[in-house]
Amino acid sequence: MTELLLIDAKWEDEIKLTKELREHLRKNKIKSVALFASVQFTNLDNFIKELEKNKIKVNITKAKRTNENMQVLGCDCYEDSFEENIIKNSEGVLYIGDGLFHPKALLLSQIKSKNFKPIIIFDPVVNQIKEINKKEIEKQIQKYKRNLKLFINSKTIGILVTIKPGQQYFNSAKNLKEKLKKQGKKSYIFIDNNLDINQLENYPFIQCWVNTACPRIGTDDILNIEKPLINIKEAFEPIKALEKLENEK
Repeated sequence: MTELLLIDAKWEDEIKLTKELREHLRKNKIKSVALFASVQFTNLDNFIKELEKNKIKVNITKAKRTNENMQVLGCDCYEDSFEENIIKNSEGVLYIGDGLFHPKALLLSQIKSKNFKPIIIFDPVVNQIKEINKKEIEKQIQKYKRNLKLFINSKTIGILVTIKPGQQYFNSAKNLKEKLKKQGKKSYIFIDNNLDINQLENYPFIQCWVNTACPRIGTDDILNIEKPLINIKEAFEPIKALEKLENEK
């Protein structure tokens, strides 16, 4: 029997509030932050104390799929991915980590919000500050609106299911298939371990695809394929999802 050993690999250096980051927050008049981090950078007790010494309130929550407070995953790209909506109740959003994949999830979690907030990224490895805003995901938002409209009018739907642990939602796929049947639509469930979106063109009779695996497939990968694809979360109430996107400002 194979044994699984999980190693807690944390960033060993202390993460400090640099002069540059402090000035960036001051310049933008940010008095409260929603604090997030990738898992290796979640040892932030001293960093939080430094923020509070500078009269910056720190709001913390836990993503529903994570083990630690502040930790964010790439799939935490919905407003209800977190136990509390601290982004809504903060003046700024601060992410501690490197790369763009995780902080981009924090952008995507706001696509239905009328008070969109940019993400301040502080990379403690190189002590650099970067800010990303709604422009980073504008193409994805527009294409997702287009995909929802095409899904609503499609008669033949392909539902993608992976057997990967943690991403397998076969029961949700079956429930959606039953709902589509009642609406007079035909649907087919496609099951595989690895979902290769480049293979979707081999099924030209499918008018629109529904993704049940990682939601980032339905937000990031849609820019690379012509056929419309949406996530299953919106597939059950596509008109409601579209109205929320159309009404965001």
